Amino acid sequence: MNVKEPWYITDYKLDSISKNLDILLGFRRGSKFPCPKCGKPNCSAYDTKEKLLRHIDYFNYTTYLHCRVPRVKCSNCGILQIEFPWAREQSGFTLQMEAMILELAKSMPVLQVGNLLGEHDTRLWRVIHHYVDEARSKEDFSDVVEIGLDETSRKKGHEYITLVADIKDSKVIFACEGKDSSTITSFSEDFQNHNGNPNYIKSACCDMSPSYISGISKELPNAEITFDKFHVMKAMNEGVNEVRMQEQKKLRNSKKPNSCGLQTRKI
Repeated sequence: MNVKEPWYITDYKLDSISKNLDILLGFRRGSKFPCPKCGKPNCSAYDTKEKLLRHIDYFNYTTYLHCRVPRVKCSNCGILQIEFPWAREQSGFTLQMEAMILELAKSMPVLQVGNLLGEHDTRLWRVIHHYVDEARSKEDFSDVVEIGLDETSRKKGHEYITLVADIKDSKVIFACEGKDSSTITSFSEDFQNHNGNPNYIKSACCDMSPSYISGISKELPNAEITFDKFHVMKAMNEGVNEVRMQEQKKLRNSKKPNSCGLQTRKI
């Protein structure tokens, strides 16, 4: 944590029993701040409000920042709270802590991340949703012309999620619940909201699901459908296995003894 003027550490408390480290932050008396709305410099502090933030742990101590955050009085905009340098607005975590949450969530279930950090998973989901929504708002799909789609199991049972990927960039660009034709409609709407044109999609790779085929034909009229190799080979193997079992059954029946106790053989 980089503390710069006019901010400074006023005190700290280390509790060896609860394993908590509390760091108290304040600002120099008479400090001036820019207006968070119009940018006017040298606005005086009007009052302060303490903000509690969960920070990354130090030496296995759960660390919290207690910050006196000022509201400034601007002659143009009135009384406003300044932008805090270590956290985004309305977040209970520092920026460093949020970065750690996002990094852990890449490779671990969010519930497990919450258990590791000692935080409820709903608080972590709010952080993840914020940055995912922010990143997706900047997406531009105007150059996407080839897509691949498939479903994956969400949890035990028949609960599925449909994923759509940009084949050129090997990047997932859409996900939604279900695996019926309505998922293609949802994708088409989201695609257009990010500067994509469904008529520009020339190729769509999927499994042999009738729902996907129907949805693609309706929503992506110029897309040629390609069945991915994995599902084609899976269907072939299942067909070969079915024929093999039928032949084995016939062979067993042909070798059964007749009513006289004699074994018959096919010629």
